[in-house]
Amino acid sequence: MGNRVKGEVRTRSGCRKCRERRVKCPEQRPICGHCKRLGFVCRYEVKLSWQHVVMCDDSPRGLPDDLLVSIHSWMFLNMDQADFSPDSLRAKRRPSMCTEDPVYQFDELAPYPRYLPPFRLGEAESYLWSYFDEFMAPSIVIDPGFNPYRNIVLRMAAHSQEGPLFQCVLAAAANQLQSIGRNEYKSVMWLHRAKALRLLRTQIFRMASGEASYEISHEFSKDQVIASTIMLTFYEISKDCSDAWTVHADFARSFLTSRLRDLKNLSAEQEALLSFAVTYFVSHDILAATGGTLTEAAERVTETCKLVDESTILALTGCSRDLLILISEINQMSSEIGQSHQKPLPATIQRRRDDIERSLHQLNQEIPDEFRSCQSEFSTVAEVKRLSAILYLYARIDGAGPHEPHMIRVTSQILSLVATIPIRTHTGLWPMFIVATLGIRPECDEDRKLLLSRLAALQQTRQLANVKKARKIIEDVWKSRDLRPEESQGWNILHGRRHGAISLA
Repeated sequence: MGNRVKGEVRTRSGCRKCRERRVKCPEQRPICGHCKRLGFVCRYEVKLSWQHVVMCDDSPRGLPDDLLVSIHSWMFLNMDQADFSPDSLRAKRRPSMCTEDPVYQFDELAPYPRYLPPFRLGEAESYLWSYFDEFMAPSIVIDPGFNPYRNIVLRMAAHSQEGPLFQCVLAAAANQLQSIGRNEYKSVMWLHRAKALRLLRTQIFRMASGEASYEISHEFSKDQVIASTIMLTFYEISKDCSDAWTVHADFARSFLTSRLRDLKNLSAEQEALLSFAVTYFVSHDILAATGGTLTEAAERVTETCKLVDESTILALTGCSRDLLILISEINQMSSEIGQSHQKPLPATIQRRRDDIERSLHQLNQEIPDEFRSCQSEFSTVAEVKRLSAILYLYARIDGAGPHEPHMIRVTSQILSLVATIPIRTHTGLWPMFIVATLGIRPECDEDRKLLLSRLAALQQTRQLANVKKARKIIEDVWKSRDLRPEESQGWNILHGRRHGAISLA
């Protein structure tokens, strides 16, 4: 405190993040200048922090300074789900005329209670939890009002710290920190990942044998498995986008198939988790298959998509349910063509191809009123994905190359929107990948520069390994087109590349 400027007045009216970082807050509302520049969540409300409970004399030594500065004790007292979802209903409290503790009413059908009992985290865990909650979760979705990572995943993880989901969240946060140069979190990342996998295997074994797990219901154990698999897939894609994420996705596909049979008996919260999981894994399956490194598991994709409400798919993918189904049909039709090797196309397949093209041109992706706060972003992403699906159809089914007139026209339309694609989330990765590999001609250096700059901006916003892998594949495709333009036509230029499975969702 000795280096404080004389006459400087310390105030307590700054935002929580500036006070936490011990810097003077410019106090602009609703977002101060510091938080806007650094990408923090800016909040001015009061947050109770029982610092004397956590900051004791036996605090662990050798931790980074910012861990010791953090005052997020995460000792939740009298908190409910509204702390994770501002729009959710709070637990009802009966009025009382005496001084005894309030009695809360719980929903017996809910898979986990709305009221979270007090729990305590260590300093390192508190920092990782806070980092995921305040920095990572808001940047994953387009509309902050619809965020299943906060409204569902964090609530479930907070309720069962002994379960695998809690460790998955900490592993994801540690991975993000080490990817931006915080190398001290590398060992922490591996530690939490190992714990998550061990606990998940144990929970699955106990479910199969009919044993109770962590003193929670059998139904909640199923939800823990689903949410943990989502977060493990998220972790593997973010870390290095190796084929490990497809192992989790394969397991999730079979587990969700059995879970969908119980759909009519699920509570609203369980159904929301299931919709989130189905959308997450189905979209990853469909879009990964367009990259040429993974074969889509096409069984029941259309039927499964139709079980999820359109708003959930739009919120998580930035496009309509109908568009996802059309892209899946292109994947399936291409597999059938590849097996038959018939040219020209059989009449039945040609009719299917023409129907898909007609549907893509006529597709109207309306944005519901519930997303009007981000309507321009949704509209841009949905339209650029529709155009990319048309380009993908021409390249994969027709074998059209980037120099053909109709390919040039669609590519030009996509590129006119690329500069406006929001890079706050990763929803724009797939259309950028498709237009870069299938639409941009070798002589169009300015178009290549535009795509590379947008990918670099996306990578800088969120250090995701799948963005790095996508850029590597794009650059390899461009080299192939430059060196052998006569052999590098259509979608086949992507087929069989040895980069492993890539996530484009």
